[in-house]
Amino acid sequence: MITNLETLKNKLLKSKLKPTYQRLKILDFMADNKSHPSIDLIYKKLKGQIPTISKTTLYNTLEMFAKSGLVGKLTIGQEVRFDGIANWHHHFVCENCGAIIDINVTCPNCQKKEIEGHLIKQVHGCFRGLCKKCR
Repeated sequence: MITNLETLKNKLLKSKLKPTYQRLKILDFMADNKSHPSIDLIYKKLKGQIPTISKTTLYNTLEMFAKSGLVGKLTIGQEVRFDGIANWHHHFVCENCGAIIDINVTCPNCQKKEIEGHLIKQVHGCFRGLCKKCR
């Protein structure tokens, strides 16, 4: 039986990243988190489990994970958020409570690698309005 830890370790190794304790804990947190957390929130949640972690290490690790395709990175306004789902998808941002919600929208441009000669590296679709709870 393959455990979650083994699965995460294999993901890191497949991405040619050393599976350190900190990286495994950060990746585990992101895999279980669907709220698109900020660095500050991730830091608060992991500080108890990894007392030696710094925000700089956390940010650098998440940047490395984003470049390796292990997590998604999105900017909402001026704030950078990280997403446990790395594949391209759209988001809904509630203007009242600030929730960021994954939405399933069929978008013909998400699968394109090039448009009019331009190389596409990322696609960010963001809808804004009021979520179900705030509505």
